[in-house]
Amino acid sequence: MSAITKTVTLSGGSPTSYEDAIRTILGRAAESVSEITRFEVVSMSGKVDASGLPASFDITLLLTFVVKESLAHN
Repeated sequence: MSAITKTVTLSGGSPTSYEDAIRTILGRAAESVSEITRFEVVSMSGKVDASGLPASFDITLLLTFVVKESLAHN
């Protein structure tokens, strides 16, 4: 039987960079979801401080993971 996957939308941010925001989101998701197989960046945004410099880097991801097969269905 081929794997069934589920895709969810997750958002997060970082004061440092977009890459750090992605790593943070994936790391937190991996604490409660196993078998994450892929991600897709849906949107990137940020905030600018009074001096015109980036103050935050915000990301929205689609995260795909494998749905575990129930033992009762084997």
